[in-house]
Amino acid sequence: MKLKLLLLSVMGAVSIANAQYTVADRAGNVLNDGDVIEYGTTTYPDASYEFYVTNNNPSNEIYTRIEFVSSSSGNGDGFELCYGQCYTGITVGQTVPPAPEVLPIGVGETTLEGNHFYNGDPGNGTDNLDFVFAFHQYEADGVTEIGTPLTFTYRYNPTLGVNENSVVNLKIQSTVVSNQLVLDVNEPVSMMVYDLRGRIVKQDRFETGRQEVNMSDLSAQTYIVQFKNEKGAMQTTKIVVQ
Repeated sequence: MKLKLLLLSVMGAVSIANAQYTVADRAGNVLNDGDVIEYGTTTYPDASYEFYVTNNNPSNEIYTRIEFVSSSSGNGDGFELCYGQCYTGITVGQTVPPAPEVLPIGVGETTLEGNHFYNGDPGNGTDNLDFVFAFHQYEADGVTEIGTPLTFTYRYNPTLGVNENSVVNLKIQSTVVSNQLVLDVNEPVSMMVYDLRGRIVKQDRFETGRQEVNMSDLSAQTYIVQFKNEKGAMQTTKIVVQ
């Protein structure tokens, strides 16, 4: 089971808004700086965080690498990181691909399937195992860094209940809107609206009941809307503003 926790501030989200890449999972859920991806199992593929990196630079290829920044209650012996190539039993400070190699991503392209983070180490069965990683972007030399790294934590929580609420209880009336996005919200949720370059263009929080979100200030295009409840469950939907 996977539970994604929102542990970033608004300022943290804004600080990476101008990044030249977006990281998202198979469902299109965007990874933000400071996020924690939490699992209650070490079984593959249930505990595998599959991800895709998209180049948002409109005119240039970008060059990327992932760093294993730190860990707690685990040394990475049972961890597998695949990004272009796979490494098992990684150590703190290691990068994938190995420095100064980089993984290039063409203009408008997204990395292929197969890239993932996976922990198979159950630890002591009580304490969390936290593994902190950072996505970096470089110049073609693989040495000169561009922008601020996107850092997140992969966590194995052995006490995570299998019956945690994993569904956001709301309904979107229509995914094609002009002036208003109409929602039927049945529990407290937060909302983040991203453009296709990964920039946050709108955010709000709702309690319960029918909600009408003003969308008239957004340009006509496709957006990604993420809703998260207080237990960390997340729902992602594409909407079209006309």
